Amino acid sequence: MMKYAKLIVAGAIALASTPVFAADTVSAKDPKGVIEALSQLGYPGKIEKLESGRTSIAVQISGLKTFIDFYDCADDLTECYTLLFNVALNLNDGTTLEKANEWNTTEITGRVWLDRDRDPTLDFALSTFDGIPMSVFEENMKLWDRKIGDVKDFFDF
Repeated sequence: MMKYAKLIVAGAIALASTPVFAADTVSAKDPKGVIEALSQLGYPGKIEKLESGRTSIAVQISGLKTFIDFYDCADDLTECYTLLFNVALNLNDGTTLEKANEWNTTEITGRVWLDRDRDPTLDFALSTFDGIPMSVFEENMKLWDRKIGDVKDFFDF
């Protein structure tokens, strides 16, 4: 009986020291894991490095090229814990600040800002810290996909 008790204690210690990232969690600390999670959900993407050295994932969502950038990182741009989803709408004549503010006063998820050509960019931050369940990531991807559709409709894109 004593051998089994020691085995149980040893197993509990081994579980406690298991890395945080499991197959069913997603974290900004693991860009390859984010790519795998996106692929599992039907959104294949590609990891890119921006000129700043920041990691970014390019992925098609709702018919548009969108990006997922890694923020709240260590000084060397690793060990990140926030994913910033963003998509820009290239409008023929841009839009107005009033129209962007109208979106922002009615929407809590996905904020719009205007680039120098007055084109709206929608972004959405998701903090993952040491990992979020895959089911939570999946629901956020569904929300992001829906928000892209909503912003396209709102700005007549």
